[in-house]
Amino acid sequence: MKKVTKATIAAVAAGALLLGGAGTVARWQAQQTIDAGTVETGHLNLATGGAGVWEDISNPDAPEPFNPATQQLVPGDVVSFSQTATIDAEGKNIAGSLSVDQLDTALGALEGYVTVALQVDASAPGITEEADGTLTFAEPGTYSVPFLITVTFDEGAVGDTPPSTYDQVLDLEALTLTLDQVRA
Repeated sequence: MKKVTKATIAAVAAGALLLGGAGTVARWQAQQTIDAGTVETGHLNLATGGAGVWEDISNPDAPEPFNPATQQLVPGDVVSFSQTATIDAEGKNIAGSLSVDQLDTALGALEGYVTVALQVDASAPGITEEADGTLTFAEPGTYSVPFLITVTFDEGAVGDTPPSTYDQVLDLEALTLTLDQVRA
């Protein structure tokens, strides 16, 4: 046999012995189970209670009940809808921001004559009103937050409100109260 062939056979045999475990290469390994316990997540919930209350506040000194199913707005009217939102927040470093999305309120022919506004009572313990009008809370817990939606049909001058504003429906069912979690 040629020297190259013998050398190749010897190299292959040596490699096979090493790879096959016939050599003296040894590696040890040990394992230990660690009991680190469990980790749980918190939660952030928002609910509104009851049906809410409508009032005609056109005369702020003498508010009256308002029933949107049987009464209609005329120029100069201001009505309000009040309700309470309940925030339930649990978790370390939890905070939240409460806001209302009015973009889906279709004013239609009432555009420019009717405004819809939100006021949130930030006096609840643990609640802070930020410069942009959103509410934040800084600790886990349950918070009751009263809010008021005001619908104002501007009075204008005689003849300023066109007939196109007659018999219009202002759909407030699309208002969305949103609670977003933010990191404290």
